[in-house]
Amino acid sequence: MKQQFYKIFGFLHTLKYPNILQVSIESLYDETVFDNTTHLKLAADWLLFMQNEDGGYSRKFSFIDGRDKSYIETTGYLIPSMWRVGEYLKEDSYIKSAKRAGEWLLSVQNEDGSFSEIDHHEPFAFDTGQCLIGLNFLYKKMKDLKYLEVAKKAAYWLINNQEKDGSWKRVAYNKQPHTYYSRVAAAMYIYGNLADDEKIKEAALKSIAWVLSKQDGNDFFQLSSFLEGVPPFLHTLIYVLEGLLDVFELNRDKKILEAILKNANRFKEINLNRDLILCSQYDSSFNCVNKERCMTGLAQWAGVALRLYKITNDEDYKKCAINTIFYLKAKQLKSSIMQGGFSASIPFWGKYGSFDFVNWTNKFFIDALLEYENLSKEIEQENFVKNAFNIFSDVVTNNLSYMDKEYIRRLKNILSKNKKIKVLDVGCGKGAIINELQKEFKNIEFFGLDPGFEEENILKSSVYNIPFKDNFFDVVMAFEVLQHTYIDSALKEIKRVLKNNGEIIIGDRNPYSILGILKPILEFKGKWMYPFDSPFREKWYSEKEWEKILKENGFKLENIEVIEGNGKRFVNRYYFLKGKVLCNEC
Repeated sequence: MKQQFYKIFGFLHTLKYPNILQVSIESLYDETVFDNTTHLKLAADWLLFMQNEDGGYSRKFSFIDGRDKSYIETTGYLIPSMWRVGEYLKEDSYIKSAKRAGEWLLSVQNEDGSFSEIDHHEPFAFDTGQCLIGLNFLYKKMKDLKYLEVAKKAAYWLINNQEKDGSWKRVAYNKQPHTYYSRVAAAMYIYGNLADDEKIKEAALKSIAWVLSKQDGNDFFQLSSFLEGVPPFLHTLIYVLEGLLDVFELNRDKKILEAILKNANRFKEINLNRDLILCSQYDSSFNCVNKERCMTGLAQWAGVALRLYKITNDEDYKKCAINTIFYLKAKQLKSSIMQGGFSASIPFWGKYGSFDFVNWTNKFFIDALLEYENLSKEIEQENFVKNAFNIFSDVVTNNLSYMDKEYIRRLKNILSKNKKIKVLDVGCGKGAIINELQKEFKNIEFFGLDPGFEEENILKSSVYNIPFKDNFFDVVMAFEVLQHTYIDSALKEIKRVLKNNGEIIIGDRNPYSILGILKPILEFKGKWMYPFDSPFREKWYSEKEWEKILKENGFKLENIEVIEGNGKRFVNRYYFLKGKVLCNEC
């Protein structure tokens, strides 16, 4: 009841900011992505906007409370991100911003070396540890001893308040020990290396040993939530891995890596085989208990997956990272004063940071993008679609479906049994259609191409990069494929490999059907291959749209036929289209 009241309260306050409300709603469905540099600049510029006059970064912008005061904890760990993005973009304003933030940290450190949370002004271990991250970084970059001195005070305060088992409880959030304080231990370990301080390093490793002891037989890290008994958000679950990774990258302790991989592999398998985009909260059995999106956690997961890919060369981690970054790019706000920021949750009224735009999502998004190679949006989109098909693996079989048989029946009336021609089936899956056609059309050389499968006559490749020379094929076929592509990019490449006057044959969904009407509802309820907030969703085109799309891409639509799926009128309808290349020099 309390949550429902808060949501009503929050929605009423959104009316104060109609432009931000509009762009927040648009972001739920947004599929717009840019190159890495554009997204990095958007993210960093938003942080510049959120830097207060005192030099600290505002904790958040809230629909309810507006712009917040400077947040000590995250200002600490934003410093490395802003400096690095400044170096990457060759933009001095970001580095100056990081330096200002560092000066502000010096002014708010307590006499005993601790840093306090900003609401009740209690010194906290986590806040102190995150500030230590920034102080360590500033000393490494600037070689100014004042940063090393205040870092030492922070590190020794952490030792003095550490429990005997290596955890923190008296100075911890909710007075409970948390395994995500691995990030505190990591900051201490980095300081210990910088200052050659064995006492600090020993205390840091004691904390890491305590964290490892809390990994259960199911590979889950217990005590990884803000509050004991409440399923943790993805944010704190990945915090645990980040801290462990930071230490492993310095000491190469195989026990730490083993624990990391046990846990991370579970999320990897979930991401590739069950949850196309990871959920906001998981229980200790890795069940999704909150299907919203925790945007900070997703940005962290992308960064961790990229780091693990570099350590293990496991391509599946790279797939997870591409998938997640593609999602994040689409959800980054593209306009209003919040341009470049993220709502804390998708939807923006979700449990994590409800009605807020928090600064730390941008930090982890920047960190991930700085680790990420510059891939085209087509590669990112195709990776996302491949992962979706992997989760819905029963969609692709060796057996002919009802619609496959309908397509084949029509193809037999089009293809010649006398001419020696080359035919390409793009997105052919396991080749069910071309395998059937080969039985009858011995004169035709059939080729298959699919991003997810490879067999004797099927190449594993992309419709955006068909591995054949120009003017190679007489016919290119695409059955229920183009709805899963950036269609202009796909048709441009298909046209390239077709001969002059070559034919394109398409089978695709017809939006004018009962299923077409229900599709948005099914997407919203998560009952479709792509959920409503996907960075890409299937595109079903009308007859007029097909004619326009084909013409704009150098094809002439010669014939279009409506097919009733499974023979049931209006329930699930398809188009069968035949077109011709207008001019391959156009």
